[in-house]
Amino acid sequence: MEVSRVIESAVGTTVRNTAKPAVTNTPRPIAIAIDAVAEAALRARETEKAAEELRCDACNEVIEGEPSGRGLYVWARGDEVRREEPPLCGCCATAIGITALQAWSIEEEEG
Repeated sequence: MEVSRVIESAVGTTVRNTAKPAVTNTPRPIAIAIDAVAEAALRARETEKAAEELRCDACNEVIEGEPSGRGLYVWARGDEVRREEPPLCGCCATAIGITALQAWSIEEEEG
């Protein structure tokens, strides 16, 4: 008897919760480093994730073995300059490289 009441209660709660208006999910930061120790812990966690599976930063495909290329993100925050080199699959590395070379060539021709 007790189990059936708990199940009925859970089902009733679920039905009531589904009737509520949908709330849009806004992306929230998972963690924000507040000091050097926290920053080191976050980097260690990122390194563990990266060791598990490499994915192309452009198309999100799984990369088997070593990446064919790497992108480059550079940004400044205050006096600190940060740099990130995400992995790229062969197709994306080639496409990004050719596009950059073409853009550079056009700039040189225009003077």
